Amino acid sequence: MMNWRIRSGLALALMMGQASGLAFEPRTQAGNASPSTPEELAAHASEYRVHESTLANPFMEGRAPGTLGNRRAADYIEFNLKSLGLTPAFPSEEAGPGGERQTVDFSSWRQPFVAPPSLRPGDSVKIRKQEAGYKRQRNPDAAGQADTALRPGVDFNVIGYSGSGEVSGPLVFVGYGIEEGEKGYTSFPEGTDLTGKVAMVMRFEPMDEKGKSQWSDVGWTTNASLDEKFQVLAKRGAKAIVLVSPPGAADERAGRLEDMSLSGRSLQIPVIMMNRDAASTMVQALDEKQRTLADLRALADRGSEVVELTSGDVGLAVKLEKVPLLTDNVGGVLKGAGALADEYIVIGSHYDHVGYGYFGSREGGAARGKIHPGADDNASGSSGNLLLARRFRDAYAAMPADQPRRSVLFLWFSAEESGLNGSQHYVNHPIAPIEKHELMLNMDMIGRLRPDTEHDGKGKLEVGGVGTAQGLEEWTKPYWEASGLSIKPTRIGASNSDHYSFQLKSVPNLFFFTGLHQEYHTSKDVIGTINFDGAAQVADLVYRIGLDAALRPEGFQFQKDDRGGDDEKDQAQGPLTGVRVRFGIMPANYSDDEPGVVIGGLSGDQWPAAKAGLKTGDRMTTWNGEKLTTVESWMQQLSKAKPGDEIEITYLREVDGKKQELTTKATMVAPPKGPRE
Repeated sequence: MMNWRIRSGLALALMMGQASGLAFEPRTQAGNASPSTPEELAAHASEYRVHESTLANPFMEGRAPGTLGNRRAADYIEFNLKSLGLTPAFPSEEAGPGGERQTVDFSSWRQPFVAPPSLRPGDSVKIRKQEAGYKRQRNPDAAGQADTALRPGVDFNVIGYSGSGEVSGPLVFVGYGIEEGEKGYTSFPEGTDLTGKVAMVMRFEPMDEKGKSQWSDVGWTTNASLDEKFQVLAKRGAKAIVLVSPPGAADERAGRLEDMSLSGRSLQIPVIMMNRDAASTMVQALDEKQRTLADLRALADRGSEVVELTSGDVGLAVKLEKVPLLTDNVGGVLKGAGALADEYIVIGSHYDHVGYGYFGSREGGAARGKIHPGADDNASGSSGNLLLARRFRDAYAAMPADQPRRSVLFLWFSAEESGLNGSQHYVNHPIAPIEKHELMLNMDMIGRLRPDTEHDGKGKLEVGGVGTAQGLEEWTKPYWEASGLSIKPTRIGASNSDHYSFQLKSVPNLFFFTGLHQEYHTSKDVIGTINFDGAAQVADLVYRIGLDAALRPEGFQFQKDDRGGDDEKDQAQGPLTGVRVRFGIMPANYSDDEPGVVIGGLSGDQWPAAKAGLKTGDRMTTWNGEKLTTVESWMQQLSKAKPGDEIEITYLREVDGKKQELTTKATMVAPPKGPRE
């Protein structure tokens, strides 16, 4: 395990964290549905502000896995749990008396796991070598001319589609690289063979004189897909690809030199992008007619014509190394007492966000490299969790030692934004049998409490999951009525926050959420937008429910809600960007080396995966004839699917200790509608 604990440089953040030691009179009476007094709430809001201001500080770099800020945030949370005197939640391996390795329970604040690869250059894929250049053949007209080396970061960059390799060969201009376009258009005359050649291809598609698409009045058509272009070039035998933006394109990306963050289905050949000026100079040098890139663009706009640039060769050398992206769940335990002590109430929140905007940003490509502080998503829930850890600690300390009470597990998940990975890892590796987890309370985006203008003007709070346990809806009603908030309870919480990982393991859960806003998943989700008093009020509600649940003699019996209705739309946070269908699985194998996609959980019987007969533990190996190598390769395939498409899936299932290869078909459906992207 990599040591991510920061031993210096956090003095300011840690001093701020010590403010969490403020003492308040705890409420300890089970069943007391009365909210805290205004004076108590003001003190809670002040304490909450300290945590929120720290976690949403730019120093935390948006807290994406792979950033130093993600580790700093984990350190800050751990520091506070230690200060509160809680018990580390997780086991660790330590050396025994004879030097043997042994597992010690409740000895680590961290639960490390491998997160999905990062799109930020240098996080998950290290570029060990990147060289490019070209050479004009020696002839009477070019005698004495030397090789021309291209400068990485200036003239070219390796992009995320690339594989490793060293190649040299003639350059071939293939226009827009479109095999079958509109109105019979193709970039490839019949019989085009690119074997042994380096293919130069332009972004986008045939353009008019204004630099806009000839085939669409708005943006570009699907013919502009880089995935499709690169796959076509590789199948035609190209041993390397050079991407370039066409001169004159009316697109904000046209002048951008992309890097490893531009990615898709990885190829086994080198793929680079060149600066337009450098590419045009190279084209002129290698074309015996000395045409420019603009001249070749004009040919490509009119129709198919592959141009062999015969006056020299291009050389590329790329060496990439994939490294696992490690991150941690962070957790602490407040030990219970008596007959209930081995049962757990879970208070959960995710502390990660989208970092520098290389994924998940609603601001598009222009936001890459810009810190997304994630003040509401989800420094708000994480700060509420720290506040509750202190309040629970005080409440338990004030109880009689023999007062029966459940243990409380405070969890902060990482890699939520890339697919609930931290919470999924936890439920597959829990600290106690999953059936001992009585209730999970999830706080995700609780920092933007606003008046319910359509009803009573009180702060509007959505709470999902009241239908996940028998009697839970009735049990929670007094809390809603006494909260002073306008509560919208729904039977099931949305499927894209961490409570859902517990839902799939039959753990009753409640999801607290103050709603979407324009700043969601943008660089503008900053501390100045947070309603500290409102967040403290939401956390107070979660505290009272959690405390009474911990003291309640009887447990909660999970119930599966198959009634359908509008719950899939409630608190909707939408599908993955670019995915137009819902398949209904949670992948489980971001870190193993065996090809395929392991199904870590099914999202419900109503979705295509379950209807096709797939089960948890199955490993999908092909998707409509395309081999699935990684989760990312499957997501690329999924992004192409449309509602109504029938997909043939090959998968491996273990039956009686032996793996069997099976085939099924799934009909894609549209995802639930919701405002979140």
